[in-house]
Amino acid sequence: MQFFKRFLILGFILLSLHSFSQTKIAIIGGGMAGVSGAYFIFEMDSSAQIILFEKEEKLGGNAQTVTVKNKEGKLVNVDAGPQYFIEGPWDDYIAFLTKTLGKNPYEYETLRASLLIQREKEPNPLLVSPLGLKLRGEKLSKLVQFKRFNKEAYAIFKYPGAWDGITVETWVKGLDFEESYKNEIIYPFLAASLGTTVPEIKTTSAVDIVKLFAFRKPKANNQFKVMTDGMGTLIQRIGEKMNSNQVTIKCSSPVSKVVRSKEKWLVTYSYNGEEQTELFDFVVLATHADQAAKILKTEASLTEAIQSLKHLTYFEARIALHTDSTFVNKDKPAFLNIVTDSSNQLISNTMNLSMISKRLNGIYKSWLSKDAIEDLRKSGKLLHVTSFWHPLITTDFISQLEILHKQIAKVPSLYLSGGWSEGLETQNSAIISGKHAAEKYRTFLMNKK
Repeated sequence: MQFFKRFLILGFILLSLHSFSQTKIAIIGGGMAGVSGAYFIFEMDSSAQIILFEKEEKLGGNAQTVTVKNKEGKLVNVDAGPQYFIEGPWDDYIAFLTKTLGKNPYEYETLRASLLIQREKEPNPLLVSPLGLKLRGEKLSKLVQFKRFNKEAYAIFKYPGAWDGITVETWVKGLDFEESYKNEIIYPFLAASLGTTVPEIKTTSAVDIVKLFAFRKPKANNQFKVMTDGMGTLIQRIGEKMNSNQVTIKCSSPVSKVVRSKEKWLVTYSYNGEEQTELFDFVVLATHADQAAKILKTEASLTEAIQSLKHLTYFEARIALHTDSTFVNKDKPAFLNIVTDSSNQLISNTMNLSMISKRLNGIYKSWLSKDAIEDLRKSGKLLHVTSFWHPLITTDFISQLEILHKQIAKVPSLYLSGGWSEGLETQNSAIISGKHAAEKYRTFLMNKK
C-alpha cells in the first residue's frame, strides 16, 4: 500500500513537471508556411501545444482551390493562386506532401509550356512559340532570340552571386538585343511572369525574377505538372491529418494583435464573433509582411522591425477565372497569352487552362484590371475572382529583408515566416520558411532548458 502511494505521488510529480515544461505555440496564418511550420515544430516537440490561427474559412493562404464549371458544365477544381510545379525547384514541396500525405499523395496532369505575345487588336502575334515541335508561322530569328534570352536568364539563375543588387532594368539594358525586342518581348514576358506591370518589373531584383522561369537548362523539356485536386485542397488535407489534441486549427479566427506579456506573448483574436486573448511561449507569424506589421504594431519592443516590415513593397494581383475566349488567340493556341498595348504595356495576361487537359476545357485564368473584371461580370462570363497581395521583389526589398532577419534574430521567441521571408514567394519557399521556423523554435527550446 505504501509503495502504491509513493508511486502515485511520483506520477503526479512527473505529470506536473510535464505540464510545466509544455510549450504553448501560436502559429498565425494557415497557408503552406504556417501549416508546414506547425508540422515541423510538432515533429520536433510532440509535447508542445500548438494552435494555428487562420482568418479565412479554410486553410490554404494564396493556394486557393475553387470549384467552377467547365465548358461541358461539369464542376472541376481549379487553383486560383499557385498552380504548377516540377521536380527540382519544388523538391521541398514534393517531399513535404509525400511525408504528410503518404506515397503518391496527389494526381496530376502534365502541361507543355507555350507562349504567345500579341498587341491588342492586331491580327498577328509578336511572338508565338512552337506547339510541340510544330512552328506556327513565327520567324525563326525571333524564336532563336528568345532561346538566347532564356540562356542569359539561366546564367543568372545558375551563378547569382555576380548579379546581387542588380535590377531587371539594369540587366536587360546590358543584354545584346535590339531595343524593340526588349520592349515588345522581354519586358512584357518578365512582367507577366510575376503578374505585375512593366514599370514595376524593371525595379525588381534580376536574381529573384529569373527564378520564376529560368530554373531549367534552355535545352531541357518544358513540361510542368498541375495537380488535379488543387494545391489548396492538399493543404487542407494536411491540416485534417495534423488536427489533434496537441495541434488545434482554428479557421475563421483572425488575429488582430500580438504583444509581450512578461516572458510570454498575448495573442488577441476573434473566434465565433467574440474577441479572445491567450498567452503563448512562442509565436510564428506566417502572414504577409504588411499583415505582420499590423498585428505587431502596438508592441513597443519591435518598433524597428515593424518599420522594416512596412518598407517591404507589395502589389495587388487581381485574378479572374472566366469563359471569355477573346483573351486568347484561337488560331494559334498557347498556354500563356500576353496582350500589350501600342506602348508595350500589359493589358492582360491569360493562361488557357484548356491546354492542360480536357477537364479544364473552356476555362481561362487572367490577371486583369478592375474594369476588365467588371466587364466579365456584366457579360456573365466571370466564374470566380480573387485578389492576392504579392511582394514586389525589388533590390531594396532584398536589403530590407536582410535587416529584418537580423532584427528578429534578437527576439528568441518570435519568428516571421512565409515564402516572402525567403525572397521569391512560392509554395516551395513557404515550406523552407516553415523549416526555418522550426529551427528557431529548436534554439528557443534549448535555451529554455
